[in-house]
Amino acid sequence: MNDERRSSGPPKDKKSELNLRTFIERLETVKEERPQDPLIKSAVSEHRKREQIKSMATPVIWTQEELYEKKVIFTGMRERELLNAFREVRIRLLQKSKTDNVVAMVSSLAEGGGGTFTAFNLAATFALDRHKTALYVDCNPYNSSAEKFTVAPVEAGLTQYLHDYTVPLKHIIYPSGVERLRVIPSGAGSDSAAEFFNSKRMEVLISEIKTRYPDRFIVLDAPSVESTTEARILSQYCDHALLVVPFGKSTQSDILAGIESVGRDKFAGLIFNH
Repeated sequence: MNDERRSSGPPKDKKSELNLRTFIERLETVKEERPQDPLIKSAVSEHRKREQIKSMATPVIWTQEELYEKKVIFTGMRERELLNAFREVRIRLLQKSKTDNVVAMVSSLAEGGGGTFTAFNLAATFALDRHKTALYVDCNPYNSSAEKFTVAPVEAGLTQYLHDYTVPLKHIIYPSGVERLRVIPSGAGSDSAAEFFNSKRMEVLISEIKTRYPDRFIVLDAPSVESTTEARILSQYCDHALLVVPFGKSTQSDILAGIESVGRDKFAGLIFNH
C-alpha cells in the first residue's frame, strides 16, 4: 500500500515543472498588479528566456566523430587543454562585458592564420551554456567557410541580405550541428564587401541579431587585418575585438599594426594559434 501511494500522481520532475509553471502564472498576475517590482520582472524574464532557448530547433546534431573532423570543441573532448583555453577566453570576455548580449569580432593578423577556427569555436564555447545562445557570422566573402558549419542547404547569406532589402533576416540564419549555435554564412563573393559592411543595413542587422535572443553571444568572423580593410570597418559594430596570432608568422610590429586597425578601445586580447 505504501508503495502504491508513493507511485501515485505525476513523477517528481513533472510535478516540479507543473509547480514552476503555476508559480510563473502567479507571477504574471502579480506583475500586472505591481509592474514595478524588479524581482518579479527578473523571474518572469528569466523563465521566458529559458523557454525561448529551449524552443530553438536543431534538425541535426553532429556526432563526436563529426565534431573532431570539423575541429569543433565540445564537452568531453580529449583535448582538455584546448577546451579550457576557449573557456578562459569566454570568462575574460564576460568579465569585460556589462551585458548578456555581446558582439565579439575575431580577425587573424595574417591570411590563413586560424581566424575562422577560433571564431567558430569561440561561439561554440558560449553555446555550451544551456541558458545562452550563440551566433556565428561569416563576414569573409572572399574566403567563406561557413557552409561546412551548417546542417541545412544555404540559399542566401550576409551579402545577399545587405544588397537586397527584400531578403528577411530569418532567411539567412541557419542551424549548425551544435545545439544553441546558429550560423549566418557570408553568401556570394563580393568585391564591394567593405561598402556593404559600412552601411546602415549592416548596422540594423547587428542591432536585430542582438535583440532576437536576450542572452546571445555573437561572433563576427572578419577577414585578416593584413590583407583587407573589412576588420577595421567591422570593429565599429563589436564590443570586443580579438586578434589571432599565427605561430611564427607575425612580428611585434604586425601585432601593433593589427591593434591599431581594430582600435585600442575595442581590442580585447591576442589568441596565439599553434
